[in-house]
Amino acid sequence: MRVPIPLLILIATAVACTKGDDSGTPSYGNRSESNVLNLDPDTGTDGGSGELGDCNSIETNINGRSGDDVTDPKVGDQWIVRMYCDGALLTGANRLFFQPATVAVVDDVSTDATFVAQGQSKMTMQSGNFVYTKNITVGPAE
Repeated sequence: MRVPIPLLILIATAVACTKGDDSGTPSYGNRSESNVLNLDPDTGTDGGSGELGDCNSIETNINGRSGDDVTDPKVGDQWIVRMYCDGALLTGANRLFFQPATVAVVDDVSTDATFVAQGQSKMTMQSGNFVYTKNITVGPAE
């Protein structure tokens, strides 16, 4: 009987993986006398509440200006919306949305929006557990 080479490789790999120390100790970490795996302790601290507790100020910017100072958009306007913690950009789980959603199209990979229809809406920008809202009225294109 002829055995295919891929089957031989599979069998050889399985046998090789089972060979080794029969003492039952893993090849990583070390075990104490009580057979408990000892790993290096976690020495990191979050320095606060665990939810960006070190932030003294959270700011939401639209096109580089404070969101509170930006006037309502017009159809065709583009907004680049970002949140900052003490001047540092918050990255990670960021979400920008409008209610109703029909006034703007939000980019798939960033918190950028292009306004496509007139009407009243509420913009919500969220980064982690920080939320910023702004009521807007999208005006007609110029």
